Formats: sequence, C-alpha cells, structure tokens
Amino acid sequence: MVSTMKMVDTKKAALARDGVRVNRTGRRTYSAAYKLDVVRRCSEPGVSVAGVAMMHGINANLVRRWIVRQRRAESDAMPKLAATLLPVTIEAPMGQGSADDQAKPATRRHRSAAPGIEIELHGVRIHLRGEVDATALTAVIEVLSRR
Repeated sequence: MVSTMKMVDTKKAALARDGVRVNRTGRRTYSAAYKLDVVRRCSEPGVSVAGVAMMHGINANLVRRWIVRQRRAESDAMPKLAATLLPVTIEAPMGQGSADDQAKPATRRHRSAAPGIEIELHGVRIHLRGEVDATALTAVIEVLSRR
C-alpha cells in the first residue's frame, strides 16, 4: 500500500476567523480591526468589559489595555487647541506713586512694585506674584485650555 503525505507549512501562522492569528506555539495575535471591534463593543452602554472579554475568550486586562490605547490614540488625533491670549491691563496701586513716578515708563514703575498678574481662563482665576517660570505657566495654561 502506498501512502501519500500532505505537506503542511508549520512556520506560517494559521489565520483563524475574525482577525485572530494563532501561531504554532498557540500564542494569539489580533488584528487592529478585531481590537477596534472589541473596544467598540465595550463602549456600549450597560456592557461590561469582562463580559465582552469572556464572550471573545480574551483576558479582560488585555481588553482594558486595548481600550486605554484606543483612547490615547483618539486624544492624540484630536487637534490641539491654541491658548487664547486675553487683554491685560496694568494699574498702579491707589494712593501710591508721586508725579515723578507717573512720568516714568510703566514697566519700570511696576517692576519695583511687583503687583503680579491675574489670569482668568474657563472660570479658573490664577494669581501670579513675583517671578514666574514661563515653562510652568505654559503648562498650566495648556491644561486649562483643554477643558
């Protein structure tokens, strides 16, 4: 009796249905479309992440990681809002300064008095006094502008 052998490529990963690949060691990899579908199912109202994960035979922690990555990708894709500059007025404190001080340039007069800056952005009021770190102020304004 003559037997014929069928050749099978064991190095090539077997593609299971729905975008799940299983390699020869049993490790599964998921296509981007599959991950997106699972994440979208989890975002439906009243649906639990653990329930969706169990339904697909996936660990819930893995699905949560996909959700975090998807949210991060969506927030990175959103256009960044530029900070809107507001008009600033500098006023001398009442009852201070002589006529000579009034004639001097405003920058010199206020530098010595150091009255500070007040910024109101999205209902938040920030009072700055003394020297201000430009990097820190930029970061604060950027965070507030995202609101």
